[in-house]
Amino acid sequence: MRNGKAALALASASALVLLAGCETVAEEANEAVGFEYVASLTGASGSGKAEVSLNDATNMLCTDLELSSGVAMTAGHIMGPGGEVIADIDVPDDNDSDDCDNITDAQLDAIKANPGAFKVHIAATGGDLMGTLMKE
Repeated sequence: MRNGKAALALASASALVLLAGCETVAEEANEAVGFEYVASLTGASGSGKAEVSLNDATNMLCTDLELSSGVAMTAGHIMGPGGEVIADIDVPDDNDSDDCDNITDAQLDAIKANPGAFKVHIAATGGDLMGTLMKE
């Protein structure tokens, strides 16, 4: 019975490791497509950089977020014209976050057509950080 529990625990841990890599695989696939953007983030609590990649075939938007030391992020979003939230950005454990979300065809096409109309918003305890997307 003890060996069965150990085998189940090992199988569960292996599955979690495989799932943890899913966003990394999705992000790498997006970067290979060639639609890449960057936003330099500034605000009262610090600075950061958001790299955004799009995959037209899968309607996937991936964000690689790096924040300066001391920024205590509470939420993050990619926002479109009029403040519409296009995608959420996960709160990082260590000021570095990789996150992928599905978006609509229309949203993806709008970003490609006019990246400057889209902003990265990071809510932080010491003050928000903002940056506008630019073609990389």
